[in-house]
Amino acid sequence: MYKISVTKSLTDSQVNEILNIVINSSEIDGARPFSEHVEIHLRSGGDRPVIHLLAEDSNKKIVGYGHLDTTDLVAGPSGELVVHPDFRLKGIATQIVTEMKKLIGKQQLRLWSHGDTTSARNFSNKLGFESVRNVIQMRRSLFSPIETFKFPPNYSLRQFDPQSDSDIFLALNKESFVDLPDQSSWTKQDLELRLAEDWFSAAGFVLLENEKKNVVGFCWTKVHGQDHKHEKDDGHKHLDHGHEPIGELYVLGVHPSEQGKGLGKSLMLWGLNHLRRNGLDSAMLYVDSNNQKAIKIYEEVGFNFWGLDRLYRSFT
Repeated sequence: MYKISVTKSLTDSQVNEILNIVINSSEIDGARPFSEHVEIHLRSGGDRPVIHLLAEDSNKKIVGYGHLDTTDLVAGPSGELVVHPDFRLKGIATQIVTEMKKLIGKQQLRLWSHGDTTSARNFSNKLGFESVRNVIQMRRSLFSPIETFKFPPNYSLRQFDPQSDSDIFLALNKESFVDLPDQSSWTKQDLELRLAEDWFSAAGFVLLENEKKNVVGFCWTKVHGQDHKHEKDDGHKHLDHGHEPIGELYVLGVHPSEQGKGLGKSLMLWGLNHLRRNGLDSAMLYVDSNNQKAIKIYEEVGFNFWGLDRLYRSFT
């Protein structure tokens, strides 16, 4: 048995050990073990009010990590975990999940699996978890034709300004994603952490104003794997070597009162053109599998299924 310790804060040394496990696991599994939201907060020192579970061997080396978020009072607590590839099949993941369930008492635990691997499916089934939500990753080539984006008369785009637009964006983000609490619950700290990331570029983040100069939509793009040197280990696979870049339609939203006018599609087409202008050859996005309306639009502009993240829930 490995020792499972519980803490509400992490030292820099612990964060580095965990990120090293993330890197090794990503190389073996072909997918990163955590959502971007969890990894950003982890790299910043694990400052979000969550519970950290550390699995240590007899030499106090961290060989597994669990991230338990109990802040969602509606959907309930959710967990994500990773075990170093060299220490798998030793019951560590089961220990971490068992401890998570003890910590939340009679509440039902939700557990994310990124990449939908066979081992994750088997593990979840063994512990009595059932699949309750799927998030699809879609991709398309930027070499194929992209439609021209058009907005109604007197509607215009402007670049997002972190100094003056943060509150405006957060309010619109909340209204645009009422049915997706993972997105609509973003706080100012959540936004600021993303704005501080190396990949953030204000040029790839635009706001859409209507004829009254009210912000009614937005498109935020992101580039994964951009060539740049990392001065420290921030979770990238290579510290001094860029990897093949891919663009992402990171967040795109339209105010409910403005929906049905084709604004979302036009914002998406702007994003694709922006990524192509920056020399990228492919783009990706994430969408909930139940959002068939959005999936249909994405398919219309050339996106196809690429991968799947799965959310499990324990009903026992």
